[in-house]
Amino acid sequence: MKHGAASFFGDRYKEGPVQLKDVLDQPGRRLPVLIGERELDRPLRSSFTTDLLDPGRYLVGGEMVLTGLMWRREPADSEVFVENLARAGIAALGAGEGLLGTIPDDLVEACRRHALPLFAVPADVSFREITERMATVLWAEREAAALAARSRHRGLIAALTSGARLSEVWPAVGGWTIGSSGRILAGGRLPEAPRLASAFLTAESLPAAASIDGRLYRIEGLAGVPRVGGRFVASLSPEGMDELVSLAALDLARVESARQVERRLAAQLVGSLDAEEPCAAALRACGLDPDAPHVVLVASLAAGPAGALLEEVTDGAVAELEDTAVAVVPDRPGLLAALREDAHRMSAATRITVGVSRTAPTPRALAGALTEARHAHAYALDRPGRSRVVACDELASHDLLLAGVPAVTRRAFADRLLEPLVAYDSRNGSELVRTLEAFLACDGSWTRCASVMHVHVNTLRYRIRRISDLTGRDLDQFADRVDFHLALRLRR
Repeated sequence: MKHGAASFFGDRYKEGPVQLKDVLDQPGRRLPVLIGERELDRPLRSSFTTDLLDPGRYLVGGEMVLTGLMWRREPADSEVFVENLARAGIAALGAGEGLLGTIPDDLVEACRRHALPLFAVPADVSFREITERMATVLWAEREAAALAARSRHRGLIAALTSGARLSEVWPAVGGWTIGSSGRILAGGRLPEAPRLASAFLTAESLPAAASIDGRLYRIEGLAGVPRVGGRFVASLSPEGMDELVSLAALDLARVESARQVERRLAAQLVGSLDAEEPCAAALRACGLDPDAPHVVLVASLAAGPAGALLEEVTDGAVAELEDTAVAVVPDRPGLLAALREDAHRMSAATRITVGVSRTAPTPRALAGALTEARHAHAYALDRPGRSRVVACDELASHDLLLAGVPAVTRRAFADRLLEPLVAYDSRNGSELVRTLEAFLACDGSWTRCASVMHVHVNTLRYRIRRISDLTGRDLDQFADRVDFHLALRLRR
């Protein structure tokens, strides 16, 4: 029995609600249940035959795994094997007695520890016979269910294309469509949604399994849809997953069609702000109230466009520009905190940078708010970390001013002023840069700075003179202190 010898049932039929007890109760040789007699109602997705010690990469959850125990070299291998199966979310394990004549106690105990149903396959029973038992049960149920399922699915699609909301036609109990921010789009209340979103964003590949608070979820994305700003389907059962994914994909296609029009209107709104033209009519066209206060957001992702991200986490007008996305959104309490929480969660998949303006109380103030948001975004781009949401009113006025200066100009300014000190410190092991920072932080107080640095005042005076000699600047002059302060800020 080599790895990959999946049953013909596993290859062809994966949709029926077959339960473990249905397979074990079929006519033929009895298959003794060693662990899990109270869990025989577990649904089986497919059968899978393997003798690998870790077959987890080939499992998606819900399988009945059959093994001839050829992976077992010592008793400790049983714990490794069963732990890998439990992590993959399989439904049951069938162990053949042909190799050892019996099922070893260490395998039985490992299944007991991991609450994994275990049944024995006598030496004269082939694995093919067991998979055929599954097929027998499936055919009886599948024929009647298939017609009903096709009819129901056609009805759901017709309802969606006629304008019904996804949440109104969603058929699943125990299934959800969730946005990458953790917002539930269909399927009812689910406190675990944010953690499922994190699992979706960080999964190496999809579909994937996620175990949360003792419940095993299957997670599947939509073909061709980026994870950040996208959506996924989560379900407690693999059955019917294809139907749920197709409904979610159809709804997203419909949403995207509407968004194309909305994005064009939003682009016209942003264009009017750039030109400082009256924008009340453009706000109304985007469904925004000109008399309400608004906030402008500017966002970018390290990989991919940021428009879908802003569309998911805001209820405003979103325009996708050349290298950023711009959103004009109604101001509301908690907006900034929610943005930060969403960005932090989704930054597991890519670096997210957002600049947030002050509140614009009138349409006339939106042009300035757009400039503020762009400066805050530029400032955030230079900050470390995978998630940076910077509000304009958090920045000092000089930070906001500097954010509007090209990065190459800022670097040149800092290097030109501080490079002589950096080079001197490197050659001599001195602390001129640190001394300069401390002197400015102490507002030019000689005694306080000397105390902070634990040096004599005369030593401090010598260092300050050395800084002046190397840079040609005078720290007694206010303008030179400002230049040094800005250069140090840019260097950090």
